[in-house]
Amino acid sequence: MMSQRTNTLGDEKLLAATRESVILHGVRRTTANDIAERAGISRMTFYRRMGSVENAVLQTLTREFRAHTEAVRTETDVGTGRERLVNFAVNSVRVFATSELLASIGERDPEFLIPYVTDRFGSSQQLLLELIDSLLAAGVADGSIEATAATSITVLLALQGVALSSKVLIKRGDFEDCLTELGAMLHHHLTPAARGAGG
Repeated sequence: MMSQRTNTLGDEKLLAATRESVILHGVRRTTANDIAERAGISRMTFYRRMGSVENAVLQTLTREFRAHTEAVRTETDVGTGRERLVNFAVNSVRVFATSELLASIGERDPEFLIPYVTDRFGSSQQLLLELIDSLLAAGVADGSIEATAATSITVLLALQGVALSSKVLIKRGDFEDCLTELGAMLHHHLTPAARGAGG
């Protein structure tokens, strides 16, 4: 019987292989055969573990988001709750805008992302939402943030909007300026005095 650790390591290898394939070929041209060959397993083993190429890509995206968000949160875990949230938000957009995986999907298969913008939140968005919620709670606790039940989702959508537009912003040379503006907007919106004054 395969141990949980061995199975987890095998899945990590599969997801790494999926990432490589999507970066090179895009989602539509990524096949179970290609992923299995890169991971050094049979196609049947791939289907047994992942179910489908789409599921493998979604799990790979979640893995990418988790690794990046944990790294960004560790790097920005200084200051008040508001400062930490704003730094996390801005740096998360910067990191995701330079992700090879997301760049490949956005360039070759943008329709793959549309359901997670128009219909439902995916696992990656839920992960970000949970992190934003925890940072908001820390800011409310230390008095640096005033928030409502809709604040976390609104912050997520603001980040998502800039991230999805990053390609055109980078081409225009406006990306870093927009990140600065995003940070200033979040600081202003989340500051208790500003919200109390109707700002």
